[in-house]
Amino acid sequence: MDKDTREAFVRVEKSLEKLTEALSKNSSDISALKVQANMGKGALRTILFLGSLVAIVVAVLKIGESIWWD
Repeated sequence: MDKDTREAFVRVEKSLEKLTEALSKNSSDISALKVQANMGKGALRTILFLGSLVAIVVAVLKIGESIWWD
């Protein structure tokens, strides 16, 4: 193998190492984003559930009020 070929292999190896590091970092970032997205979905579901409960209570009070006061 001549000198130019060895230098080319060294450059390719360094590039592969950088790509591997970037891929590892991106994978961990993606995992963190998935966790945050799941927390956001859970929070949204909780807010919708609580809002539904409040709406049901208000509706029952309105219906009860109209039955008892007529």
